[in-house]
Order: sequence, then C-alpha cells, then structure tokens
Amino acid sequence: MPSGRVCVGSKVDLVVLRREDWSYNGGMSDEAAWQKWFEAIWADREDRVYRDYFGDLGPGIYTLTPKTFEQLGQQNVDPRWLHHGVFECPPLPPSSHVRRDHWVYVSSGMSNPWGDTPESAKPEGFSGLGFEFTLHTREPGRWALELMQWLMAVQLLVAAGELQGAGGGGLVEYHDRVKFRQGKDAGEVSRLLVLPPGEELYPAQFQLASGKVDVMMLVGISEREAEFARTQDTEGLVKLLKHHGVWPLTMPGRASVL
Repeated sequence: MPSGRVCVGSKVDLVVLRREDWSYNGGMSDEAAWQKWFEAIWADREDRVYRDYFGDLGPGIYTLTPKTFEQLGQQNVDPRWLHHGVFECPPLPPSSHVRRDHWVYVSSGMSNPWGDTPESAKPEGFSGLGFEFTLHTREPGRWALELMQWLMAVQLLVAAGELQGAGGGGLVEYHDRVKFRQGKDAGEVSRLLVLPPGEELYPAQFQLASGKVDVMMLVGISEREAEFARTQDTEGLVKLLKHHGVWPLTMPGRASVL
C-alpha cells in the first residue's frame, strides 16, 4: 500500500467520529469555513477531473443506501457514507474531447478527506482512502451500479475496521482479484481484476488539494483467467483480453478467453 494512504489500523475512524469532529478545531473560524474547503475539493474532483477524464457524467450520482450496508451485516451506518455514490457515464460522440463507445461507472467519495483540514492535509500524501473506482461496460445495467456500490461499501467497512479485506488484509490494491460472486464453473466471470487504467483511457492518478488519488479500474475476469494472472502474468492476461476484444469491458455473461 502506498505510503500515506489510509489503511487498516492507522486510519481516521470512519465509524466513531462524531458530527462535531468533522469540523476543524484549529485556525479556521467556524465549521462553515471547513465545509467550504471540503466541498471545494469534492467539486474539483467531479467538475474538473471527472469532466476531463469521462466527459458526460450522466443524469446524477447514485448514492449508497443503508440497504447496501445491511446486506453486509452492518446496521449502524455512518451518515457520511451515504454521500458516496456512482456516476453512470454514457458513450460519447466522436466530437467529444473524450473518445468512448461504451459506458463507464465511476465512484465518487472514496477520496473525500474526512477528518482532514487545510492545515493537516498533505498534498504529497493520499486524499481520504486514496482511490476511486471505475468499471467499463458495453451496456448500462443496474448490476453494474450495484456491483460498484457493493465494493465501495466493503472498502468503507474495511477502513472502519468492521470487515476484513481479502485474505484478512486491508484495502484493495492494484493487481488484486476480488471475488464478487460464486461462478457456476471456472469459466464464468466472477472476479474483478484491479488495475491502473492505461494512458489510452485516462490517467491512473490525479491530484486534489487534499492529496493524491489513484484510479482503480475494475475488469471482470473468470477463475481461469485469474489463475493465469496469478501464476503467469497480469500483463499477459491483459493482452489476451485485448486480443479477444473484451478489454477493458466487464461482461458477466461472456465466455472465458482461457
């Protein structure tokens, strides 16, 4: 895990921080000033970075709900988590500054600097949890929204110490292979490969006033493909996916390339 990114055991406690803890207790005159700083960072991510990377962000953001967390066994939900959500970005015309003939789902909120202030935030470090997710699909679908929301909720609970990460570890990292369903066989797409996007898509990291943010692209793969990536080479798997015309898409119903 990159130095400076919030991780299990050394993070701001996202569960027990009280509402009064959200504001700054030092040089800023009042909570309204802290709120202005915080919202400016949020707006910078969505209005500058996301518009540059993804163009049209769709009709609005699909926020996490208490039900998302209840399905993970969490009844008491930090109200801040319910402001995190997912954009459903449609394909773009050739005239757009972003070229994309498919849909992309983009998380927003994982990099929110909860508990930080202008004085305590370190731009050379990571903002919030230090990452946001993307997921590319050929067609729009509720399953994609729910998959993104599920993974976001899992990561928030891991960060809060309410869940363990894969293998008993912490937050997801590049090259992790996250299981999201039980496949019928080893050829069914059942895992998400976590990768930095290629430069032909968009940059793998962006900068906010509160710190750096890694972009983690999620690509659906089968158990056989995951095993190939584990024992052989992730780059080799990416080449295979490109050769078969499925990169960078997640298509739960596709056949395995192996």
